[in-house]
Amino acid sequence: MKDFPRMPLIKARIIAERFMTYLSPYCSKMNVAGSVRRECKDVGDVEIVIIPKDEFSMGLAFPFGYPGLTVNGSRLKRFIYPDSQLQLELYITNIRDWGRILAIRTGSADFAHTQLAMNWNRAGWAGTDEGLRKKSECIHKSTWKIKPEYKANPTLPPVFDTEENFFAFINVKWVPPQERDWHFKKSETSIV
Repeated sequence: MKDFPRMPLIKARIIAERFMTYLSPYCSKMNVAGSVRRECKDVGDVEIVIIPKDEFSMGLAFPFGYPGLTVNGSRLKRFIYPDSQLQLELYITNIRDWGRILAIRTGSADFAHTQLAMNWNRAGWAGTDEGLRKKSECIHKSTWKIKPEYKANPTLPPVFDTEENFFAFINVKWVPPQERDWHFKKSETSIV
């Protein structure tokens, strides 16, 4: 994937606000994430987390041929605009997993790994495509997948309708986004 030049926070906020204004008729909930939410001085891309109003909303918002749409998945849509040197990522979730996805996508990657993923893992949960599931009900190859016998009736975590609920569930004190801009050297992360 091409690295785009970094932009000032103020420009990234304007882009995020414009895109969220466009999305508002199609979403029941949305929030800016990533380095914009962490209020970093300069930003590499714009990330937004949303809950669509219904199963048809994203198809209506982004019909076939929508400009810049390079990834058109059910959980991720990526927009790349080389002329304006911009990448925008849209993360799609539901109310059950809202707080977890917002926390992960707010980052930083090092914060999400060391404070979030490691703690849900220690508590016996696995991050799957369908949200957190009991590790004992999953198999791990390259990613965690729910075992077929648990697919219809998995043990579910509580609803994470806020980040605070999610942090409490994994026994981590809630940290304001501006304090999550953690970056470790490779050698530091191998110790953890």
